[in-house]
Amino acid sequence: MLISARHYTFSQLTEAYNRTRVDYLVPMPMNEPRLREYTQVNDVDLDYSYVSVSDNTLCGLGMLGVRKGRSWLTRLGVIPNGRRRGTGSAITEALLEASQLIGVQDVWLEVIKGNIPAQKLFCKYAFEEVRELVIARRPPTPDSILLNNKIQHVTYMEHNDAIYLLSQRKQRPNWLNETESMQNVRALPVLASMGENSVRQTSRNLSAIMVELADGGQGWVSYQATFLQLTRIVVGVLAGDPTEVTAAVLQTLHQHHRRQDAIVENLPDDEQWLGFQQAGYFETFRRIEMKRSL
Repeated sequence: MLISARHYTFSQLTEAYNRTRVDYLVPMPMNEPRLREYTQVNDVDLDYSYVSVSDNTLCGLGMLGVRKGRSWLTRLGVIPNGRRRGTGSAITEALLEASQLIGVQDVWLEVIKGNIPAQKLFCKYAFEEVRELVIARRPPTPDSILLNNKIQHVTYMEHNDAIYLLSQRKQRPNWLNETESMQNVRALPVLASMGENSVRQTSRNLSAIMVELADGGQGWVSYQATFLQLTRIVVGVLAGDPTEVTAAVLQTLHQHHRRQDAIVENLPDDEQWLGFQQAGYFETFRRIEMKRSL
């Protein structure tokens, strides 16, 4: 039986989500504040998200993000002993039916590369692969001195400037990095992980850095900074070689934030990814972005 997620508390939804991920290909434990933030930032509509219930036990979960003209299937999972019983298919069908009811044109999702059962499920419902996306990290380097003689001028910018830059991107961003997601960040408290606990930070804003190179290259990076971590990192190249400018922009970012770990999500595998690698980022895993038109 499928029940709207609106009828459950975030505590119950978090428990259900974690139970579906106990043997997941890439561990992604969730706590209640993070799930609440995730739904708000990514415009998840709990009325059109569903929980699968069997014998009064929550055995599956699927959420639906909704934006103008498009929806996004996310957090879909089934507890291990409930798989191969049609639960994943039932949730997927319900989310697609909700998308049709809302009247969107396109439905998007991501699946971890290597999760063959999930890929087969989504292909069964006519989703097609669009591109591979990289999830990467960069450890802090507090003792290193990062210098780049090619950098001519650096401008530090605030939240509204960051949103403007994000809105001017020519390349289509993934759902997590869309301007709508970044706009939603400001209304939320920032959480930084410290072991099993979470510490609430005061900053709710994005920041941005514009970098001009001596050879005419120009680019920017927007990001969110907490005491421990840099997240929501997006780089834009306005002029010059994409790899070189990306590396220079990120080098400038990490000169300014030497002690924070950095995470970038859903980065296209392109020339900019090469720039991230030059700046010290390493791949942790990949997602496959998929799309279906209604």
